[in-house]
Formats: sequence, C-alpha cells, structure tokens
Amino acid sequence: MPAIVSNMQVYTPATAAEAVAFLADHRGEGWRPLAGGTDVMMGLYRDRRGSHRWLNIARLRDTWGRIAWDGEELRIGALATMADLRTSAAAHAAHPLIGEAARVVGAVQIQNRATVGGNIANGSPAGDTLPVWLALDAEIELTSQRGSRRLAFERFMTGYRQSVMESDELLTAVVIRRPQPGRHWYLFRKVAPRAAQGISKVVFAATGILDPPSSGPVPPDNISEGDFSRTTAISATNRSAPTTGPAGCWRHVRLAWGSMGPVTVRSYAAEACAEGRNAAADVGSEAAAVLDRDLHPIDDARSTAAYRSAVARNLAREFLAGQLGQLWQP
Repeated sequence: MPAIVSNMQVYTPATAAEAVAFLADHRGEGWRPLAGGTDVMMGLYRDRRGSHRWLNIARLRDTWGRIAWDGEELRIGALATMADLRTSAAAHAAHPLIGEAARVVGAVQIQNRATVGGNIANGSPAGDTLPVWLALDAEIELTSQRGSRRLAFERFMTGYRQSVMESDELLTAVVIRRPQPGRHWYLFRKVAPRAAQGISKVVFAATGILDPPSSGPVPPDNISEGDFSRTTAISATNRSAPTTGPAGCWRHVRLAWGSMGPVTVRSYAAEACAEGRNAAADVGSEAAAVLDRDLHPIDDARSTAAYRSAVARNLAREFLAGQLGQLWQP
C-alpha cells in the first residue's frame, strides 16, 4: 500500500472558481474530485495503475454543501454529508426517503464524512442513496468553467463507474422538485448480510401517491405496517406479509433499484402495471411478475441473480399491495 499512496498528487483550491479553472487548465490529465474521501483507499487498491491526482474540494462546503429550497426546488449541495441529509428538515420536507437512505450509509463516522456528490460520482451501483434520487426524479447539476448544466439523474450513469461527467466538470448539486400533495406511500429497504455497515445485495426505493380508491372509504393516514426505516438483512425473501394496508388508487408510482447491475434502474413495466389501479394483492402480484422486463440482476461476490430476483419480486409485490411501507403527507 505505501507504494500506491506515495505517488499521489493533491491540489486544494480556495474557491469554487479556482476549482473549475484548475480543471479547465488540466482537462484530460486524470484529476479527480476528493471530498469526504471515505472510499479513497479502496479506490486506490482497485485502480493501482491509474492516475492518483486529486482535486481536494472539501473546503468548499460553504459554496457546494448547502441544503435549501429555491422556490419549488430543493437544492442539495454535492458537499452535503450523509449526516446533513439525515438531520435536514428541508430534505425531510422533500421526501423522507432521503433521510432513510442516508441513515444506512456506513456508521456515524462515515456519515459525518461521506458526501452526496461522492456517493453518486463514485459510480458504484450499490450506493445506498442512488435509488432514492432515481425514485424522486432528481436532476444532477454539473459545473465547469463553461457554465452549469442539469440532466435527469437517470441519464447520469452510463455504466459501471462511468458517467456523462466531462473531465473538466464537477458534480455540484442534486435538485428535487417539491412533492405533489397527497397521501404518499413509500419504502426504503437495504438488503444486506447484516443490519449495519453492510454492502447491499439489493437496494430498493419506492414511492407513489394513493388517491381515493375507486370504491370504499379511505382509512386514516396513521395506518401502516410499522417502522421500516432501519436496514434489514436477508429475511426480505421469506417474511410473512400482513393482510391489511392503506386503501387508494396508485398514481406517480416509482420503483427504483440498486445493486442489481452496473447502474441503478427503474421498473417501468411494473410501475405501469400499478398506475391507476387500487393498492391490492393482485396488483402487487401482477407487477412483480413483469419485473424481469426491466431488471436483469447479476451474479457477483455478494449475491446471486436468483436471490436478487426473489427479493425484488417480494418487495415490489408487498409494496404495491400496500402491505409494506409507510404513509407520508407533505
């Protein structure tokens, strides 16, 4: 390891303008942004023959680390930490999925260092927050000396640890629109070998709005299965589903997955299957049956494709049946 570390170069800009100017002047020379640094040592081991040139932007939190509303949009600075997300009232007002995902990123020490931008730009499909941004239709802001551009989160990753970000660009923010009014049913589930500090086998972020059902009364908003904000282990494949849940007609359904393949993915066919229909067991089962149209799980060192498929079917079925999740009203 000393041989790997000894050839590192680090440049620390004092301002955001200096950071983008430096990248413009050194475009194509292999400089990579460094902020929390929680994955640096693993990255050095993984890419021992690569360039080890780091642009240290950790001191620019005042510029790129704020979480605040700007009209109808929540702007989450790329240098905001997981601890910031976990405790931010603004982030919770945008959607509780954000804080739930941040809560399971490593231990508290990691959460105090790990940044929003790093979790995304690192490009690992096992990143715990990535399915949340996909489920919430988030946009990514990329900044260079040429200006800023925004694109849908879904378009950012192009492959395993690959993205559309140019060598002179920095990921500077995640942007989310204010949630629509209504009764939101949501679920975040991290399936890992242990309940804390585990690398995900499957990450699932789901949300949808439950309009009044086509027939029958709407139950009170406090009906839910319970608190599913904690990380859970592999029992998601064989748990017993409750028989009751919130009544309502699905709208704006989003089912997003991580750790399934090279990038995070949405289940478009399953979403379409549920859209406009009442939350019920048959809807959940029908949607789960078409997951393979969009999900193509892989075999790797952490799990098998068959296991991932089984977990995904169970989670999608129970969520869309209204048997697994929580109610939230913005």
